[in-house]
Amino acid sequence: MKIKLGTRGSRLALYQANLVKSRLESHYESLNENIRVEIITVKTTGDKILNASLSSFGGKGLFVKEIEEALFSGDIDIAVHSLKDVPQVIPEGLEIGVTLKRDDPSDCIILKEKPQSPLTGYIQDLTGFLKRGAIVGTSSLRRRSLLDRYYEGLIFEPLRGNIDTRLEKVKKGFFDAIVLSSSGLARLNLQSYIDAYLDPSIYIPQCGQGVIAVEYRTDRDDIKEVMKPLNDEDTFKAVFAERACIRALDCGCASPVGAYAYIKDGEIYIKGFVSNTVGEYLEDEFKGNKEDYENIGSGLALMLIEKGAIGILGKNNL
Repeated sequence: MKIKLGTRGSRLALYQANLVKSRLESHYESLNENIRVEIITVKTTGDKILNASLSSFGGKGLFVKEIEEALFSGDIDIAVHSLKDVPQVIPEGLEIGVTLKRDDPSDCIILKEKPQSPLTGYIQDLTGFLKRGAIVGTSSLRRRSLLDRYYEGLIFEPLRGNIDTRLEKVKKGFFDAIVLSSSGLARLNLQSYIDAYLDPSIYIPQCGQGVIAVEYRTDRDDIKEVMKPLNDEDTFKAVFAERACIRALDCGCASPVGAYAYIKDGEIYIKGFVSNTVGEYLEDEFKGNKEDYENIGSGLALMLIEKGAIGILGKNNL
């Protein structure tokens, strides 16, 4: 059986695609079954927009639109995504059926001026590293909202481009610090650049951050069966709790929101927040049986809504 795998053409996207290819082929080779994967790169609208905020053009869905069209047309059999780039509402006829085991979900800081001694573990307080007037590179309203909440006087500037481009900008001194996803750097063996890992219980990650996902057509039962061994069930339940939360909030792509869930001893724990561009912030957390993961996620959203989330989010459109 030959499987055509669609992906973006960035170095990170190709790493993720090759990881899925390797794991799939190795699994079936161990069973003496012959599965071969062909990687096909697809240029997306998001890859073409390099000098503007994605939210002004339609948000993260710009990284998946053309790939999903290739699924519908049959040009590819599966698509591999960073799950954080996939909108909460998937077109009818497609599904995210597989999530690989989650990598580190945290954000991280890369500083222009390196600390004298390395920071280990998750960091909660960046005082001393992000001083008033520091120029921070990020195009994420979520990251900006979280940092703005704890540190006054930061200056935020847009940061786009691939990982290498972003790292080069901070090395050349365009920024005092930049904020990136820890997992993306780790996948490319660039974690030595990281100066601090931000505690995800404080700096709540983007929904699905750190997760590689596989999408395919709902009518492809053959593909569903072949891909099933790659799925990590606990990761799947955690991230779909997160997605249920964000979907229930019904907020636009320009809204600073986040959700992070994990499973421990059969229970799922989820924490989420909503904010806006005028500085209002609300967070809450919820837990329950992991088998009820989607209801746990939407339940957290309802708790946030009862406390005023819709009013906070509504000011993002002013």
